[in-house]
Amino acid sequence: MTHITRLCFWLAATPVTTLAADSPAQPPVPSTDPETPAVPAEPPRLPDQCGDFFGDLAASVRPQWRQYYRDPSGEAPRDRAAAALSMGALIADLSLATEARDSQKFRNLLVDLSTLETMLGIAEEMESTKQKLTSLADEGAWKTLRPEIGSLVRQHRRQLSAHRDETLADLSSIGQWVRAWTISVQFCRNHPDLPADPLGKPEWIAALRLRTSPLADADVKPCGTIRKHLNTLSRLWDPQAPQETERPERLATSLGVLTEIMNRCIIPPPRR
Repeated sequence: MTHITRLCFWLAATPVTTLAADSPAQPPVPSTDPETPAVPAEPPRLPDQCGDFFGDLAASVRPQWRQYYRDPSGEAPRDRAAAALSMGALIADLSLATEARDSQKFRNLLVDLSTLETMLGIAEEMESTKQKLTSLADEGAWKTLRPEIGSLVRQHRRQLSAHRDETLADLSSIGQWVRAWTISVQFCRNHPDLPADPLGKPEWIAALRLRTSPLADADVKPCGTIRKHLNTLSRLWDPQAPQETERPERLATSLGVLTEIMNRCIIPPPRR
């Protein structure tokens, strides 16, 4: 058998996927939608929990975290998508209570969290995790609670994914970071000498926009509204863009944008 013949037999027997694996990857086709951020080679990631972000933000001051608490709405979310957004916001509130070292507030938030988990069909699976969190709060193990809240978020995603509800997991992440940034912007306004970026690392806003855009394109309400406001925040805090307004004004505008998202998209409206 000649070399050419052996080569032909080898090509015929080799799977197409094996040949393709050696080919250079084609670059992603950029989106033409101005509302959709460009996808980088390695998409940015958001932390699972925002407690470390709060801790870094307040590293050089003595924070009074309890002033950033919010009153419970007393209303049930209108649907499962709204419940997922509200659940994410509660995760941020759990991180806030952890930084405030407030065990009673932490326990109350876990009760509210159980109600939302029930709406999403994952309450039973999460019960042992919440018992562990309650014990840690009662013991005052606040540094341990930060990563444990991250574990809670990952378990939420696993349970929702098991029910093929990945969209709800993404909505929960959106709710958590909108609420976290609402707190951080208020904090930065109260500590004007802090140079910290109120949205954390520059890539975090890009990560949340990338998470929101496919949901907005799929008409998952209210992600279209959220995407529009996230784009505004991105322009306000883009480190590469020249800023025409001073930091205090940008903080005030950001708080208005985030409050609008909270009031229109996350906090359940009163029933009529």
